[in-house]
Amino acid sequence: MSAKVWEGMVVDALRAFGAWKDASRLDRRHLLEAWSEQVALVRDDLALRITEETGKPITLARGEVGRAEMTLRATIEAVASFGEVAVPYDLMPGAEGCQAVLRRFPLGPVLAITPFNFPVNLAVHKVAPALGAGCSVIWKSCPQAPHTSRLLWESFEAARLQVAAPVHLMQLAGPDPAVAEALAQDPRIAAVSFTGSERVGRHLERVLAGKRLLLELGGNGAVVVDEGVDAVAVARQVAPAAVAGAGQSCSKAQRIYVHRNLWAAFVPAFVEAVRAMPVGDPMDPATVVGPVIDEATARRVDESLDRAVAAGAEVLLRGQRQGALLPPAILTGLPEDDPFQCEEAFSPVTVLTAVDTFAEGLDRAATTRFGLRASAYSRDQRNLRLAASKLRAGGVLLNLPPTFRLDAAPFGGVGASGNGFEGPAWAMESFTEGRLIVEGPAL
Repeated sequence: MSAKVWEGMVVDALRAFGAWKDASRLDRRHLLEAWSEQVALVRDDLALRITEETGKPITLARGEVGRAEMTLRATIEAVASFGEVAVPYDLMPGAEGCQAVLRRFPLGPVLAITPFNFPVNLAVHKVAPALGAGCSVIWKSCPQAPHTSRLLWESFEAARLQVAAPVHLMQLAGPDPAVAEALAQDPRIAAVSFTGSERVGRHLERVLAGKRLLLELGGNGAVVVDEGVDAVAVARQVAPAAVAGAGQSCSKAQRIYVHRNLWAAFVPAFVEAVRAMPVGDPMDPATVVGPVIDEATARRVDESLDRAVAAGAEVLLRGQRQGALLPPAILTGLPEDDPFQCEEAFSPVTVLTAVDTFAEGLDRAATTRFGLRASAYSRDQRNLRLAASKLRAGGVLLNLPPTFRLDAAPFGGVGASGNGFEGPAWAMESFTEGRLIVEGPAL
């Protein structure tokens, strides 16, 4: 895409913003409702294209599209209550008769940058709240799913035409990283919302100093398992969080710390639960673990497994790589500075570690620069409260796996995992600025 084209996109986004920023809540709701209806019409085609382009198992792809519809509904509900909060100024002596509100105003054109692992739902998580807040959007989609992205954009265009919303309200920029960087640095772009790698996110922080920047980066989610819980039940609940979708989720269960008194029961149950998950053809509705995004990625992870084994890791489960299809691997005996412990695996690789106490598990789980999601399982309420305070993450799940998510709820990370929260109501705050308006009595 030439500079002339992307500069034209910014001009078009500004023009669309000028026509949309003062749209009523009713108009914004009508647009989002129409888009939800259009997504429902193409939900099967969207799921099929996700699977064809990314290798996500078809059942999980259908689930993703269903979640996108729920995200749209949650945004529609958020629009109804968003935008103005009363402030009790008349509590101040001398302010009798004053009225005040904190009102939020849209920032301007938003650049949304999305990854391949959830090409539909993560796009909706950025675009819908921006539109609901009164912004226009330029969407830089992932290069791995161009047809999926195009179909989602076409569904929006059909909705826009249906309700006569402004032209160019949501533009599809395509996957070129150079275009994304040029758009992000354009001073007319008011905010950038990025989901992707820590490396790119930190680069954006450096080059976009002073601009509103919402980052959802990587993770290496930890799970701490206390003695006294049902080892088999916990193992079966955590196993899908570790390997479903080939583990290509930033909130996947990557590091599992198990109380030594539970180790003998938990380990075989977890290995068996993972082994039982169907691996193979992503078009087969039964498949849980399909290929990773490409063969180069599978080869790199496989070579990293070889390195870990050569360094002394014990293999509890591992299969033979076939092209981009990498069967789940479970390791133990890894030091805390091993890449599979301290970096994001983003693959079906899980590390199990025995700990002498629940507190030790929490301490080791917290020894990471990432902070997206973490889990703890215990029957002791004191230990659960301890976990909530010691696990530094944007989301702490108690007696639940780290992938457990409600799309209407806040979702985000701290540290190397990013900043701010997505979830429609919270994202809308990121795309707006507050203005306190105080009115005194007439004189």
